[in-house]
Amino acid sequence: MGMDVTESGKGHANAARNVAQMGQPVSDPACWTGAELSCRDDWIVKIGDEQLADLTTMADSVCARIGDDPNGLLGLTPADLGLGRFAVTLTDVRHALKDGLGFVLLRGLPVEELGRFKTAIIYWALGIYLGNPLCNNPQGDMLGHVADLGKDLDHPNHRGYQTSTTMYYHVDQCDVVGLLCLQKSKSGGASKIASSVAVHNEMWRRHPELAEALTETLCWSRMGEIGPGQAAWYESPLFNYVDGYLSVCAGYKHVEKGHDLAETPPLSETAKTAMFALNDIAEELHLSMDFEPGDIQLLNGHVTLHTRTGFEDWPEPERRRHLWRIWLNIPGIRPRSPYYKNWENGIWAPDELRNITLSA
Repeated sequence: MGMDVTESGKGHANAARNVAQMGQPVSDPACWTGAELSCRDDWIVKIGDEQLADLTTMADSVCARIGDDPNGLLGLTPADLGLGRFAVTLTDVRHALKDGLGFVLLRGLPVEELGRFKTAIIYWALGIYLGNPLCNNPQGDMLGHVADLGKDLDHPNHRGYQTSTTMYYHVDQCDVVGLLCLQKSKSGGASKIASSVAVHNEMWRRHPELAEALTETLCWSRMGEIGPGQAAWYESPLFNYVDGYLSVCAGYKHVEKGHDLAETPPLSETAKTAMFALNDIAEELHLSMDFEPGDIQLLNGHVTLHTRTGFEDWPEPERRRHLWRIWLNIPGIRPRSPYYKNWENGIWAPDELRNITLSA
């Protein structure tokens, strides 16, 4: 059964949005639990044959225009692209991200048949129709590569997406993060997401003293990805109430490493306990999904936490787990807390370094 995004956008049964205030339950369409959604599939958008035909035609046209260099995509605007019958679906997807459940899973893009270049064209087109793509790292990658690069999660400058280990629930450095699955791992690597609105409400109900600690400012490490004039860290609470909206951020390792810096105060035991409690509640309320090649997951970070389980990869390099990540700034999707204001322009990289590569 395909998804009617407009209907799914109604979200939780108590979907009327109230004014978000510290210490009070927040009612929002993006408040849901995994138990509620696991028996439904109306959060899945299945790309139909006619839509795929229009997307393929668009990709062929772009190929004819830019040749075989993926960096040619950087100069394109939505006006240069025609999504055909997929454009209506994308309008509904935008609604679901902004005023619905806060996430969508697109399914049915035949990545093997299309090949990497045409897949990248379609993915990039989807991204620039929804918002403004951001740099993923100081090397200027506009499509990030989520793959096990043998990094150590405890290293001050290493990030979880470069490892194969289980991560804490977190948000990315953008309004909306997209993940496109190119290849699955041998085992493990399931995606888990949770409504941060639901987690927020449970935190205040069960542990009000810990919830209050998450409204206080914490120091977040930039993981060594420091731009001109930037410090090695920045500041933000996890629970933010901005213009009557709730905006949540999370990332235990970023905060732990931020408070390990010589210039910042030690992380308090109360804040540490509060972040562990948030992670535990997110795990309790999460929705799990296995990525199949061609799946595209889109998450509104203001209202959705995510992680993935650890995984075992294939021994052959050409078969290993590989996702493409796109970070999007989407003006107006939700009032920005200090965390999201800090990442309005993504990770800094010189304009001349900005690039799109198809392999990790």
